[in-house]
Amino acid sequence: MESNTSKQYEAYRPSMSKLPISLNTSIKPVHIATYASPLKLFSPSGYVQIPDPPHLERVREKDARLKRHIRLWKLVARIFTFLLAIYPLYSQALTLHKFLTTRDTIVNGRNAWAKETTIWPTILLLSTSGATVLVSMIILASYLRGIRHANKTNNTVGTAGFVIEMGAHIAVWIATAAAYRVGKTGNDLWGWTCSTKAAAIQSEFEVVINFQSFCDVQSYAWILSIVQAVALLVTALVYFLAWRRFKHKQQMELETSMMVPVKV
Repeated sequence: MESNTSKQYEAYRPSMSKLPISLNTSIKPVHIATYASPLKLFSPSGYVQIPDPPHLERVREKDARLKRHIRLWKLVARIFTFLLAIYPLYSQALTLHKFLTTRDTIVNGRNAWAKETTIWPTILLLSTSGATVLVSMIILASYLRGIRHANKTNNTVGTAGFVIEMGAHIAVWIATAAAYRVGKTGNDLWGWTCSTKAAAIQSEFEVVINFQSFCDVQSYAWILSIVQAVALLVTALVYFLAWRRFKHKQQMELETSMMVPVKV
């Protein structure tokens, strides 16, 4: 029984009398179709190209548009993620450096920090921001070498560790933002610099540290960590669009694979 696809392509088969080649009656030309090339007739003297069906042309146009959108969103998402991670990285490095360089400074029998200072929330946000900046720099640097190289690098990072970069990365940023806020107990660097106890001794440590200034930079870092998690969700949406494009490609390949030789 002749398939629907075969019947559909019958409409695009030219009349043998109009072909610019002479065919031996013992030779039966066949349609040759691939994803990259239009439908063709083959004979010993050469190829005769037959236009693709309209529905395949529409699928290809839709695939091309989706491809352009994915590339644009990937670039925008990478730049946005990179920029958002820079400030938390800088602020936490600055705060940790200030703590390490002033914790042994004694004024009136005490230093400028809590008695049992916890620094793990600062180190956590610092590490997460640093990892994000590093991965983003690798991808953005590859864009400078061209789109093809960027896609190859992105595939290497994303394919080898897709779950790590997407699912785990989003989870890490959400967990980091939550842990950083939960860790604000008053003995951590952020909680202490924003506390009334720190404000009470500000005058004594005026030349050592400005508590309010460090309170502000760490508060902004926490806000940006939440925005970062949202930005990564947007990046996940971009990968969803990439998955949709992959499904479109599969559809196109399925359509062309269903083409069968037609006797002429």
